Amino acid sequence: MRWRELLGLGGPILLLAALSLSGLGALSFWRDEVASVVFASASVGDLLTVVGRDRDQADLANMAAYYLALHFWLGISHDEAWVRLLSVLFGLASLVPVYFIARRLAGWPAAALAAAAFALFPFVLRYNQEARPYSLSLLVAAGLTWLLLVAAERRAVLPWLAYGLVAALGIYVHPFVSLVIAAHGLWLVGTRQVPGWRAALAALLPIAAAAAPLPLIIAESGDAQEWIPPLTPEVARTALVGLAGGVPLLLAMTALLAYGLVTHAGDRRAWLLAMSVLVPIAAAVLISLVKPVFVGRYLIVVLPPLAVLAGWTIVRLRPTLLAASAAVGVGILLALAVPSAYTDANQQDWRAAGGWVAADALPGDWMIAQNGRRSLKYYTARAGGIVPPSTRVAEALKDPAIQRVWIAVLGGEPPGYEADVPQRLSAAYVVTDRRAFGERLSILLMERLPAS
Repeated sequence: MRWRELLGLGGPILLLAALSLSGLGALSFWRDEVASVVFASASVGDLLTVVGRDRDQADLANMAAYYLALHFWLGISHDEAWVRLLSVLFGLASLVPVYFIARRLAGWPAAALAAAAFALFPFVLRYNQEARPYSLSLLVAAGLTWLLLVAAERRAVLPWLAYGLVAALGIYVHPFVSLVIAAHGLWLVGTRQVPGWRAALAALLPIAAAAAPLPLIIAESGDAQEWIPPLTPEVARTALVGLAGGVPLLLAMTALLAYGLVTHAGDRRAWLLAMSVLVPIAAAVLISLVKPVFVGRYLIVVLPPLAVLAGWTIVRLRPTLLAASAAVGVGILLALAVPSAYTDANQQDWRAAGGWVAADALPGDWMIAQNGRRSLKYYTARAGGIVPPSTRVAEALKDPAIQRVWIAVLGGEPPGYEADVPQRLSAAYVVTDRRAFGERLSILLMERLPAS
């Protein structure tokens, strides 16, 4: 049994570790990762504040648990590979509940398959390599499902208390963890497994205490999510395809989910897994009818139960040759999708851009960088420089004392960002240097034309 555990759990952990550590520090932080580091650098007092936080210093409290963990991690180093290593560790840890959930439900073969599939999901690999809370949300979501199974079987108070405490923490890892908790609650009610009042209080009191400030946090968020596009069939399709790792994998996982529900229709534990996948997706659709929130990476919490259900379904296929063929087929699809995890979707090298600004900026320079200033400021400071102060187009045109202006032009952004700034300044300034830092970031240096 020890060798089987080493193979079934240790093998996927080593695989996930090797894939996650590959090129971990090769790319500069993208804007959201810079935000993570900046917010996590706030004081512990600011990070523990739930309502009324300084958004410029510590962001909203909706990801405060991750920022707090990262705060102490940054005490060792700010190097990209080190900062992202925290996410790798969370991702590796999430394999443990995935494995033990599947083993509890269907034995070692299903556990080994589920762990291997989870280790190869492109979204797991991609967000293991980001200094963002998504790999921690995987750990919390998988851990909650495991705790719920234990609590439902033992009917003791302690497992329910553990569930409540982890769920309360998870609410402040990422808001979509709340949708997993909602799926669990619906499953308990639907399968008539609501615990006794002591166990129910042990679970509900921490969750209720953690959830109480959420309306105020939502009210404080304002336009924080205005970048999310309205939900359309194409937006939903793109998000789900990315989540699964491609169209073939989306079709394969959908087929396994559907067949698993038919095969295990009499087992209420299968419905727990299915609801943990479907309820967050359905809830995101419904919420998006009011306020768009349907983003692929937010839905990453559905991958642990999806991996478990896939492994469980495959081992129950008959004849055995069909099960083996399905396992090999899914494995091939996952392996083919792995390279997509390493695609630089942002294509913005802020590290190199900040280095240039640090080397060439002069006293008296100004900058126009609406959506990239935080990243430039962070990397300019790391290179030993100071980012020029901000100005606007109208001020630069009006004030003859502004002789040189740096402009960050970001590709792939909504209208209104700095793409048209050079043209608007062309009446008074000329471009003297322009450098591309990836396909979606250019930094321009413009100097004022001599007075006629």
